[in-house]
Amino acid sequence: MGRVRSREEYLKMKLEKERSSSMDKIMKKLRSAQKRAQEMRRSTVANQAPPASNNLDKALIFRRSHPVGGSLGGCFTCHAF
Repeated sequence: MGRVRSREEYLKMKLEKERSSSMDKIMKKLRSAQKRAQEMRRSTVANQAPPASNNLDKALIFRRSHPVGGSLGGCFTCHAF
């Protein structure tokens, strides 16, 4: 009976070590994937996003060159309310 019990404990320990090793591998892959994703996000944002002040300048120029009341003055739906 003692041999069976010690063999059982040995197999449980071996299984736990394998689980731990597998979990470590999975976590390492996860961290690596997260790091790559973060780097890709940074590069995408850096390449695509124009400066915020540039967008604001464009909006102000558009507002000055296209007054709101000028082009919609003759629209009957705007005066319906």
